[in-house]
Amino acid sequence: MRGLWPLTARGALALAIAALALWALGQRSLDLVAFVVGLATLLVAGMALAACVAAGLALRRRLLPPPLNRSLESDVRLPTGFDAPALARLPLVSLGWTWLEPAGIECAPRLRDGRLVEEVKAALRGHARAVRRRFTVGDVFGLVRVSWERETPAALTILPNPGRLRHVSVVDALAGGEGLPHPSGTPDGDRMDLRRYAPGDSARHILWKVWARTGKLTVRLPERALVPARKTVAYLVTAEGDEAAAAAARVALESGSLGSDWAFGCDGAPEPTDDLDAALLAIARSGGLRREGADLGAFLEAAWREGAAHCVVFAPAAPGPWIGNVHDASRRQRGRLSFVIAAESVARDQPEPLWRRLLLDRADPAEATPARALGDTLRQVAGLGAGALVVERRTGRSYGAAHAQALRG
Repeated sequence: MRGLWPLTARGALALAIAALALWALGQRSLDLVAFVVGLATLLVAGMALAACVAAGLALRRRLLPPPLNRSLESDVRLPTGFDAPALARLPLVSLGWTWLEPAGIECAPRLRDGRLVEEVKAALRGHARAVRRRFTVGDVFGLVRVSWERETPAALTILPNPGRLRHVSVVDALAGGEGLPHPSGTPDGDRMDLRRYAPGDSARHILWKVWARTGKLTVRLPERALVPARKTVAYLVTAEGDEAAAAAARVALESGSLGSDWAFGCDGAPEPTDDLDAALLAIARSGGLRREGADLGAFLEAAWREGAAHCVVFAPAAPGPWIGNVHDASRRQRGRLSFVIAAESVARDQPEPLWRRLLLDRADPAEATPARALGDTLRQVAGLGAGALVVERRTGRSYGAAHAQALRG
């Protein structure tokens, strides 16, 4: 009912002052300036009131948004396909609307070809089955406003924005072996690896016969023990600041980095799935959850029931209760874990010079993870006997634990 009341607080105050000026100064004191100003204010407010009420009643019956069924991306302004008349022929009147549900979505109608085209920008990932909008018809002076709400069914999926992780390989389909190549030579690969000479290589490893034949310096090095992962499973831990981890998981799924035989699960959806659409939907629905890896044990039990697997855990960079939950789950289940620690960016413990902060594009300090907090996370992950790869969504950099420890210095 408050939305249907046409006068705003500013409008009621303006009408009261105009009526007082018209009666006390204009009529009783014969002040012609106050009389003209008061009468003009009443006329403008009356025109705006009539136009807004008429337009609001007409649009409330005719303006019916269609069901919304599409996927969006966070931090990107995208059109939804809904538009409305711009009311350009009505003087003093404008139309606008906002999204009430789902929360955290900025709606900004844009004028195109005489119509208002809806464009939205989501701050976080999520999934919604209904969209509730609040439409407002008001005048340009803010004196009159008529508003109403409209809810429409939807199947809206908001995926995390990968940022600069699109071109970064966050997961390797080959799992590092724990020993040297077999002496008898296994069919997994040659026992020796060849590559071009680089400064610092020992001269004892140079293949002089190859140099005499081709004129190119080639060195021979022991091959690193690599075994193809029989199956790669991935899991997303939901915790505070997990948006970058969700983006890294999305990149791994869409780029095929998990290999041909994979399964995915996350907090809130621990049942393993090998369908890409179902996995992306699970990532979107995990937005806002803070389960801290509580469902990892159930996921590992279901994934390893079919045989040995290599599990990649996507987790936020800040330490938290999720590390203890992951440790308990890995201790109860067999298999090998590795971690992808994702952050928006990593802030150095020592402040950067002023000229670098002014000239270079840096992330919001509130979103950046302190290097000391990242170091604590890596130390606790190393205590689980698992390797870790650190990725930054804003810069696209990826580095291992040693580089992350060096960043603190």
